[in-house]
Amino acid sequence: MIKFKPAVPISMIQAAARHFLRGRTADPIWERPALLLIVAANTLLYCWNLGINGWANYFYSAAVQSGLLDTSSFFFGSSDWGNSITVDKPPLSLWIMGLSVRLFGFNPVAMLLPQAFIGIGSTLLIYAILKRCVAGAAALFGAVVFFTTPIVTLMSRYNNPDPLMLLLMLGALWFVLQSIESRRTLPFVAAGVLLGLAFMTKQLQGMLSLPGLGLAYLIYNPQPWIQRIRVVAAGTAALVFTGGLWMTIVDLIPAGSRPYIGGSPNNSVLELTLGYNGLDRIAGSGVVPDAMQVPDTYRTVESDAGLFRLLNANYNQEASWLLFAALSSVLLVPLMWKRITRGHAVSKALLVISTVWLLTAYFLLSFMGNQIHTYYTAAVVPPLALTLGLVFDYVVKNRHSALARLLGTFIASIGLLSSWLILQGTLGWPAWMPIAVLGTGLTAIAALIVRPPTQVIQAFAAGLLATAVLFGPVVTSIHNVTLSFTGSNPLSGFPSKNPAGISHLLESLKNNELPWGHDIAFGRQPDSAVVSTLSMSRGCTWAAASYASQTAARLQLESGRPVMPLGGFAGSDPSPTLEEFRADVAAGKICYFVQQESFVEVQENESQSTLISKWIEGNYQPERLDGTTVYRLRN
Repeated sequence: MIKFKPAVPISMIQAAARHFLRGRTADPIWERPALLLIVAANTLLYCWNLGINGWANYFYSAAVQSGLLDTSSFFFGSSDWGNSITVDKPPLSLWIMGLSVRLFGFNPVAMLLPQAFIGIGSTLLIYAILKRCVAGAAALFGAVVFFTTPIVTLMSRYNNPDPLMLLLMLGALWFVLQSIESRRTLPFVAAGVLLGLAFMTKQLQGMLSLPGLGLAYLIYNPQPWIQRIRVVAAGTAALVFTGGLWMTIVDLIPAGSRPYIGGSPNNSVLELTLGYNGLDRIAGSGVVPDAMQVPDTYRTVESDAGLFRLLNANYNQEASWLLFAALSSVLLVPLMWKRITRGHAVSKALLVISTVWLLTAYFLLSFMGNQIHTYYTAAVVPPLALTLGLVFDYVVKNRHSALARLLGTFIASIGLLSSWLILQGTLGWPAWMPIAVLGTGLTAIAALIVRPPTQVIQAFAAGLLATAVLFGPVVTSIHNVTLSFTGSNPLSGFPSKNPAGISHLLESLKNNELPWGHDIAFGRQPDSAVVSTLSMSRGCTWAAASYASQTAARLQLESGRPVMPLGGFAGSDPSPTLEEFRADVAAGKICYFVQQESFVEVQENESQSTLISKWIEGNYQPERLDGTTVYRLRN
């Protein structure tokens, strides 16, 4: 009888399985099973009923569809595969979703699955980074704080570029710590490459961790200063090369040979970076189109910028549950410094990186202009989780110290008060919930502030406190996965009690109470007759032209034919000009024009979109398909 020898010895498979289930022998026996349980919960939270969001942000979904059908559209990140205009971000996250739909077919789950796994990967990175410096319990706590923060849950089930940006920033942090510990140059260069890719994901927002990374490396790398500077120069070169390569290639291509760069007034990626996605958004210095203005009903003050902006009703359910607890711990770092770092360079570096990143993101989001979206708050979550993981480790290891217990009590109390404030300011939760969470947490603190008589009581009280602190973000994240989110600004949780809050604005837009705003935020639901007509169009580069981008994207997704989004996202980009549009019509490249009357009403009189609409109305006959006005531009 012939016996076949397995390619891999059974003993090696068994050893690998034991290591996977047990982890390192130096770790507590419970740590690896706990990590696997957390990863399983994270996977369930991010992947369960993933298709409920449908095409999510139609703006990006249409770009993924275009990249699937045309190589040039894939490279540029074009909204349509006629390559009229790009989305307003570099295409790296679109490329990843595009590869997924090439493998599994073009459907919402295949598009969103990479986002979910990117989010899970970030959770594991939080654990791995903390594990370099703290005990397993603290590393696991940091991972749980990260993946249960509602905005992280929401974005990990959505097709915005934020999850990829966070993963790349965390990867860069891990490599910086590796470079400090090993005294090698290559890990720091790898960190530069990853930060360059973060820039290529969401431009300047991907640089929020850069000050902390650079400062920590220069201070705590044990090499001579001249060597540190050389390594920083090499990492910077890697960042500039990786982050600037696509941008440079695109800007060097003649404008007539590529799509218009969406979001830029003069068709330049550099201008997009520094203006629309840069200084204009930070300082609020750019001109906000009338179509993007918030109605006075929902704008009770000129600006909500300030130290407590992220705690107001517009943003607090996203990432503010433990934000001010983390910020308060930063203020107390001098009292905890020696015990947290224990003289280790890597621990010192991680604490500096976490606190500087947290403060950079917090102050930027708190004082930037009014063109802030609620999901920008995702940028504070990684440093928040890392900071709280370090503080958790300090409190647990020094729990016999009165100072450690007092500091831990203060920080936990800030977290509990934040949760109480957020919960009692929202509609939908039972009236007893906020006070129950606060009371449970304060009871646990009372048991812990003095040394509990037994370890059992201490462990029970600590578990009770952790439950109370995490209750708000966990139930809000679970609530998020039961809802369907679409459009350009998904929002976590229940509506706020403040009638002027953004949750009520978005609800009114979703209900089409402000038709022009609905068209920008969610896109108009295409009438079936229009979809049928466009799907049967042939011989044109574009089946139709329409505005705004969300509406054009929905027409494209449902008809399976390219649709030109006039004026880009908000209809204000000069793409195409009237002359360019007339030339395309004369060449037979556009079959139909789909009118959006309510949207035209809020456009500038001299905008290219308005001029195009007037020219069509003056030269072509309208048709009514269901409730939509359509102009046939090609016989």
